[in-house]
Amino acid sequence: MKQTIYIYANPWFDARFKCGISRLYQIFSRQCGFNLKIIDEEFLRKNIPAGDCSDILVIAGGDGTLHRAINTIPDNILEKYLFGIMPGGTANEFAKSLGLPLILEEAALAITRQKSITRRKIGIINKEYRFATGFLYGIACHILRETSEITKFYLGEYAYPLPGLFAISNYSDFIKKFWINSLEFRTAYLLINNASLRSKNIPADSIKSEDKNLFSFIYLYSEISFGDLTRLMLKNQAGNNILEDPAIFYKPKGDIKLEFEGTLEFMLDGEFYKMPSPLEFEHSEYKIRVIV
Repeated sequence: MKQTIYIYANPWFDARFKCGISRLYQIFSRQCGFNLKIIDEEFLRKNIPAGDCSDILVIAGGDGTLHRAINTIPDNILEKYLFGIMPGGTANEFAKSLGLPLILEEAALAITRQKSITRRKIGIINKEYRFATGFLYGIACHILRETSEITKFYLGEYAYPLPGLFAISNYSDFIKKFWINSLEFRTAYLLINNASLRSKNIPADSIKSEDKNLFSFIYLYSEISFGDLTRLMLKNQAGNNILEDPAIFYKPKGDIKLEFEGTLEFMLDGEFYKMPSPLEFEHSEYKIRVIV
């Protein structure tokens, strides 16, 4: 009996890859002999995978598409799927964190070969919102929201630097006070990252001691200049190590309780939320199995 590959696709995926679904059909079905089924969130909500945990769920999209999938699939079902990632978003940070191919044909063939499988922890906030890559607040969140879908469609990750340079002149507008455990700080950029920081274009040598069981807790100090922000942006675009820059606070941390005043907008894996304080971060007891 042929094995079935289930595809959960971003609406932009087919256009972004110029008939991307048809190209996947040629590889998965015609070339490799799998059955192919396009699914939606209702399917993810109700489907019970095969008992041998071999059902392949391909996420054809970016971080936001994966985010919607892992927040739709019931808790006890997450570990029953074998996830394949077809990077089809703008940033594709989860795929980059695993070193997955970004070219459609290469990524599809890697999924069919199933040479290696890794188990990845999922972050969870207030025991409700799951995230695979990261939680973001502040100026970068604003830049990502204000960059149009059309610009991202045509320019991909290169859509952000120019709007970013314009936005950082208003850095002070986003500064808020936060508390984490006994630490009080003010910042306009806060990241709590669950995936490897390789996804941020930080060189592997700079993060070789990274602990997969901890979150990466990063923020920018509030008393920094336009020049500091420009330097950080250019260093990051060049793939240089920014974690040791004097403008950045970086520390690996376990469970986190984040407090702030009122309600703020954040981004989880490319999806936007407004959340009230406090927010409690921990790792879910469930992991996802990913083909790498």
